[in-house]
Amino acid sequence: MATNPTTTPQTLEGKILIGWMERDVAVRYLTTNCVFDHAITEAEAAALWRPYRERCEALPERQAHAPARLPLSHEERQHSKRFMSALTQLGPHTIQEVIKIDLSQLVVHQLYVVASRSSQHYLNQVRTTAGWLQHALPLTPRPPAQIRTNFNVNGLHTAADIDIPHAEFIFAPDPTGSFFSVQQFQSYISVMMGQGEFAHRMLLKAGYHRSFARALSMMPTATVPSAVVALERNTFGAPPNQVAGAGLTVATAGLRSGPAGCRPAIFSDFFNDDLAMRVNLRRKRYQLQMRCAWVEIDA
Repeated sequence: MATNPTTTPQTLEGKILIGWMERDVAVRYLTTNCVFDHAITEAEAAALWRPYRERCEALPERQAHAPARLPLSHEERQHSKRFMSALTQLGPHTIQEVIKIDLSQLVVHQLYVVASRSSQHYLNQVRTTAGWLQHALPLTPRPPAQIRTNFNVNGLHTAADIDIPHAEFIFAPDPTGSFFSVQQFQSYISVMMGQGEFAHRMLLKAGYHRSFARALSMMPTATVPSAVVALERNTFGAPPNQVAGAGLTVATAGLRSGPAGCRPAIFSDFFNDDLAMRVNLRRKRYQLQMRCAWVEIDA
């Protein structure tokens, strides 16, 4: 059974940290999101997952300390000031400052990268300092995206399916909470610190494909794939009852391998073939699906 078959137009080359997934999650991911030389069974998927899981379990416990902050160059300092000013002009935001760090030491919550997307779209663009700053800390907001909505009303029940060009959208209220709309996230790369007993860790929150391209562009000559990123005020590892939006809650079940676990996945694991499985991922399109039901509740 081939685990890395020839890429077809309907697939993308990917790398997944499959050993950090629980068995059922891994089996579902391999059977529904990946393409092999034949449709694999759940038993075959579990057999593919098992050696990666065993290697993860054999890892020593990781403190996963946050990378040290590196000095910014004059060009990076000037760009950072312009970036923070541009963010402020857009309205309230959660970025406290811009820092320069070693990407490889960050803990991760996204367990896959589309390697072909990184290499084809970003690799040559993020090799230089100027290129990285342009793509990691853009000074202008994303242009409005083309979306298409299919809306249906059935009595007092409503449904809307909104086709979006990429995954970085959300259906959210305005600051007053009076109106909801489709909102596109800004495209800066951000990190966040842990809290409590995990305050020594730093998580890559957003920007996995550009970060992967940056690290790839600096190999094998650079031992420290450094990059300038935006540091969030929010933290990860928040308790479940924390106010929504105030942080990132992460699971620590099973292997305790989440960002707040004892063996967290770190960004450099994507470049370790013993830990990162090479697969062909199914191409996806994205949709926001909203359902609104009228209900009667006892007062």
